[in-house]
Amino acid sequence: MDHPEREFEDKVVLVTGGGGGCIGGPTALRFAQEGARVAICDMHERRLREWSERIRKEASARVLDFHLDIADRQKVDAMIAETARGLGPVDILICNAAENKLGHMVDYDPADWDRTIEVSLSANFYLSRKVLPAMVERRGGGIIHIGSIAAWVGDPNPDRGEPAYAASKAALLALTRNIAHEVGPFGVRCNAIALGLIWSRFVEKFDAQFRPLIEKTPLRRYGQTADVIECILFLASDRRSGFITGESVNVSGGFYMRP
Repeated sequence: MDHPEREFEDKVVLVTGGGGGCIGGPTALRFAQEGARVAICDMHERRLREWSERIRKEASARVLDFHLDIADRQKVDAMIAETARGLGPVDILICNAAENKLGHMVDYDPADWDRTIEVSLSANFYLSRKVLPAMVERRGGGIIHIGSIAAWVGDPNPDRGEPAYAASKAALLALTRNIAHEVGPFGVRCNAIALGLIWSRFVEKFDAQFRPLIEKTPLRRYGQTADVIECILFLASDRRSGFITGESVNVSGGFYMRP
């Protein structure tokens, strides 16, 4: 695919969960094709290296890859510092990494609660905190938090339950608005994307349960990787969304419609 505009030429983009085949890896690849200098991180080393190599080959781009647990703050500190040395300070942060421990409230393991909140919420706070000073100093930049409509509806499948994940995504929207208020005067924007059911290995595993819900949505289909990437690129673009901040864009095919 040709991307003649190369809108993000020489921008430094950091994508967490960059070894993921649904959103993280493809998003990093697309930014590289648009001219960005890309850093990715993931706790799954094999997938991380595979996407790193693919980005190098398909986009003829330099990419830094970091094998780490996003909840490990010392390793995050080292990643931000090495990215700044190797590529430059982060211009666009895509907080995509998350964890979801399923279970019902009555028997939900407190350790699973702590881990899910740590990865899906607290790590995003810490990453945002780490990249914002340089953005404020340069009076520009953007953060995009990848959220979920679970923030509003929880898990619509009564046979599963995801209380920690839903709570983390609801809090992530509040964090997004708070950041937007604080750094907006410095030309820095922060937005979130609330995803519905996007086709992935995880969704495929529960297809039989999800399919009846999908058939009741206005668009009658699962979301695809391209649907998400186009929204990410839109929100990252000062040209196309320069007057949008503190917003949560619902990408769910009408699965949930906010009042």
